[in-house]
Amino acid sequence: MILSQPDWLPQTAQMRLSARFARQPHFHFVQLQPMSKRAVGSMLRESLDGAPGPDLPAQLHALGGGNPLLTTALVDDYLAGDRDGRPAVGPAYARAVHAFLDRPDIRLLETASAVAVLGDYGGTEMVAKLTGIDPDAVSGMMDALDLAGLLVKGQVKHPSTRAAILGSLAPGARSALHSKAAELKYWNAATPNEVASHLVAAGETPAAWAIPVLRHAAGQAMLSDDVQFATQCLELALTGSKDEDERRAIRQSLVHNTWRVNPSAVSAYGSSLREAAYAGTLDAPGCFALMRHALWHGDRETFARTQQVLSTLPASVDPQTEAELHLAYQWHFGPVAGTKEHADSGSHPGSALWDRTAAGLMQIWRGGGDETTDASAERILQNCRLSDTSLEALAMAIMALARSGRSDRAERWCKRLVREADQRGAVTWQAMLEGLRASILLQRGEVAVAAERARACLDMLGEHNWGVSIAQPLTVLLLADIARGSYDDAAKVLRRPVPEAMFATVGGLTYLRACGHFYLATKRPLAAVSEFQKCQQLVRDWDATAASLVPWRSDLAEANLHLGNTVMARDLARQQLDLSAEKDPYGSGLALRVLAQAGPPGERSALFARAAESFQALGDQLEVDRTVRMANKAPRSGTAPRTGRPGDQRWPAERRSPGEGQKLTPRGIPAQPLGSGRAPARPVGAPARSAPAARTERSAAPGSKPSETHDATVLSEAEQRVAQLAALDHTNRQISSRLFITVSTVEQHLTRAYKKLGISGRSTLSKELWTRYPQLMSSDESPRSDSGIGIVV
Repeated sequence: MILSQPDWLPQTAQMRLSARFARQPHFHFVQLQPMSKRAVGSMLRESLDGAPGPDLPAQLHALGGGNPLLTTALVDDYLAGDRDGRPAVGPAYARAVHAFLDRPDIRLLETASAVAVLGDYGGTEMVAKLTGIDPDAVSGMMDALDLAGLLVKGQVKHPSTRAAILGSLAPGARSALHSKAAELKYWNAATPNEVASHLVAAGETPAAWAIPVLRHAAGQAMLSDDVQFATQCLELALTGSKDEDERRAIRQSLVHNTWRVNPSAVSAYGSSLREAAYAGTLDAPGCFALMRHALWHGDRETFARTQQVLSTLPASVDPQTEAELHLAYQWHFGPVAGTKEHADSGSHPGSALWDRTAAGLMQIWRGGGDETTDASAERILQNCRLSDTSLEALAMAIMALARSGRSDRAERWCKRLVREADQRGAVTWQAMLEGLRASILLQRGEVAVAAERARACLDMLGEHNWGVSIAQPLTVLLLADIARGSYDDAAKVLRRPVPEAMFATVGGLTYLRACGHFYLATKRPLAAVSEFQKCQQLVRDWDATAASLVPWRSDLAEANLHLGNTVMARDLARQQLDLSAEKDPYGSGLALRVLAQAGPPGERSALFARAAESFQALGDQLEVDRTVRMANKAPRSGTAPRTGRPGDQRWPAERRSPGEGQKLTPRGIPAQPLGSGRAPARPVGAPARSAPAARTERSAAPGSKPSETHDATVLSEAEQRVAQLAALDHTNRQISSRLFITVSTVEQHLTRAYKKLGISGRSTLSKELWTRYPQLMSSDESPRSDSGIGIVV
């Protein structure tokens, strides 16, 4: 006869039961042991009709504890899965755990569930307190669970086992168990994170002590970038709090935390924060959270009013944060007319340094990148850690590097910050930075890759979450489709919904410009003019001196060319050239390209080449390629300009403008080099030597260097043209207009001419030119304005 007794009975009860039979002469007590690894392997071989993988039996033995019921279930789950050599925990295992624990005569399920919930706190005493079961009974049941393979030394080791145990409870019972565990751990000095995890799982706050625990745990979670858990803690705290000041503080934290992963969800809390800001009752963290929300949604008024509240608070804002917020404002809303680049930050010792850095970076709106903007950009990137307040400041620094021709450096910073955002789970940061990287790739001419990344970042965040910042990826996508000639795809981009507030931001400005170029590409110049005029008005409303926001003059000039208004196009292009010269190569390149299209055929090659060189210097391969296509389609003429000899208008082999029968390559240089034996290379756009200059070099004194003699006494071709017009009583402004150069450049050429001629000013200029350059003064007419295009601007 074989008899059995349950292992979960208390030891004293087991001893009493065994004692009844122990006096029998043939009685033997047998303690059943778990299955061995070899036995598990045999079971697998029978089920698989072959040898299992070398590690699978040991893994199943560790997970099932050698329990025949659990092991059989694990084998069934493995057979129903992929059979990839790894254990598969599925429904069969969950049913087996439930069958083992569901005993009507014993509270085995309660004990196992308590151990699973308490984790490291799951000793006999704590389990007894949580379940209300006698400690001796708990001890017996925990020993039985150890023997059954569900526990290992009194604890649940495998997450699948824990999930299966707690899955055997009804939802209400599971929630109540977590709530009791939270309170038990709280009174036993567990960490806030430990307690809060149970409160979140329970979905309730059992008492007032739970609110500060949840808020503290949320703060700790944000330090480790666990945004999801922090948000869960704060949302639960908000439902449980009854104090209005406390609820407002919780909303502040929710706005700050939630924005990183789900900006649209912030709107649910933004209105109450806005009311508090307008009432003057918001603290500094609340102000930061609300300003962050306002920027993302293009709410300029809320940002400004909250900034005023922030300035009145007793505790001053540190200079770095103030600079970051100021740059963030300009990233979205552009420069402010009539104000200094950065307001006085007070007496903080670091204020002046951050003021200068921010002011240097903001110069990007008024010109292309230079040493100042590059240095400021690098300082921002090296000293500002990626955060909610620094995001736009970092983006602006990357943009400045890209605009100054350092796109490789800009992309490296972009990739580094994207990786950090990904590691920290900040989807919003990651999406915005990926959009910025897409714009850099587009500038480099990698059109297909840029379009792919723009689409990816749009999908990453979802259109409803982008706010006004959606302008950036949409603009990249639209320009990429235009560059590829995919006008149907571009039209689909235009049909995507965008927030109305976007059109009052810098991003909206660039989006409008891209829309205008779509209309130009699809032969709708009147619609393009409308978009470019909107850009013009926005720039003038913000700050008319911020010429680099968008080159709307060149855009309008190009549209006027499509409409046949050549005179208007040339006038607008000259204005753009005057504004962009020496500080904005991008604007200069656009203006030169329009002048090439609007000018006589004989002058086009030089202008197209200079435009291509401007874009090439910036690393803007997209515009280089466009310029090359226009140059190669433009009509050509072999007619030489009226001044100088035909040979003097040809550029050196390395970098001259294409002559008759030559085409530009995508790098903006002639497709075929000139023959050998030509003059050595000179800077791009520099004028060729005039005939008098050549003669002077040939007649130089023995032993002297021709270049030194030429530089000291002979006027360059550019200086000759400027001096000729000055001698004919043209004003500096008139000379500037006729030769397509700035007034400053005119003055520089005249100063050098006076020095070389040994005169003090215009009064003797005409006489001196008649003596030394009679061919200039005896010309039947003054030089055409077009003949001065070769002058470096």
